[in-house]
Amino acid sequence: MLGREVVEWKNARKEDIVFKYPDERLKWGATVIVKENAWAVFFRDGKALDVLQAGRHVLSTADVPILGGLVKVVTGNVFQANIIFVSRSQFEGKFGGQGQTQELAPLKFNGQYWFKVENPQIFVNEVCGNQSVFTTDAVNDYLRGYFNENLITVLSSTTLRAVYGKLEEASTTCKVKIRKDFARVGLELVDLKFNKIDTDEKFRDRLFFMQTGGVTGAGVIESETRKDIAKSIGASPGAATGAGMMIMGPGGMAQSGFTGGATAQVKTCTKCGAQNPINTKFCNNCGNKFPAPEGEATSAPKFCPDCGTATGNAKFCPNCGKKLV
Repeated sequence: MLGREVVEWKNARKEDIVFKYPDERLKWGATVIVKENAWAVFFRDGKALDVLQAGRHVLSTADVPILGGLVKVVTGNVFQANIIFVSRSQFEGKFGGQGQTQELAPLKFNGQYWFKVENPQIFVNEVCGNQSVFTTDAVNDYLRGYFNENLITVLSSTTLRAVYGKLEEASTTCKVKIRKDFARVGLELVDLKFNKIDTDEKFRDRLFFMQTGGVTGAGVIESETRKDIAKSIGASPGAATGAGMMIMGPGGMAQSGFTGGATAQVKTCTKCGAQNPINTKFCNNCGNKFPAPEGEATSAPKFCPDCGTATGNAKFCPNCGKKLV
């Protein structure tokens, strides 16, 4: 006679997400009771095999067609498989962490999110099976890390101006993007709410300066951040005092800077438009001669007879070393 075993999730609490039935030796003819707010998922060899909806189910190949494949490994009237009960309820999670925006501004944030299982078979495969987590506490720990990881990725593609002080807009933006990540593991991200988004004091000051009209144009915060980095490099023991360095500004434009704090002065060639140091007499791009400053005597330019380099009053060519006088 077939067993009269009853398999069910007893004493489920409202905060419980999953329950793994402790006995994996199930008998043909046993009754599986699935309540209205749950699913029962058959799990074997790391795979979710089938899903039972709410109701009373007698275990047989007619009731659970996919289990017919297990008949080959049946010993008597017993087969081996786990039953994972999964709740249909909505759950709340809390998040908090640190990240940065696309202009490298540090962020500190916290808030809440709400989720529920949308596809129990994918959920059991991707979360319970792949991560070997079969308790509510273990699932919550995994989801907390999974959520934070994806949230930090989303925030890194935003600007400080887009999220700081705009909790509602930031919540909506992040929710739309993270929903796709949750769907991949069988979950629905119902809602997301930031309670706080903050940054360091110097970035708050820069943002306030921009918003009050002190500076206009995109990339100001990024530019200031890069200046801080350049200042740190200039102050390092290995930096040469007064040495020039190039700082990549917005759009990849090269800007001159000096560790000594002096601002580089340049003049533009009227022939080709190239930028040259202020004391240059000939354009470094096309060789065009710049007019002499007022009050400076003009004379015919001197060139090295070997390499053609402009030499001025030098006694030796600065390019090839030829003696000139």
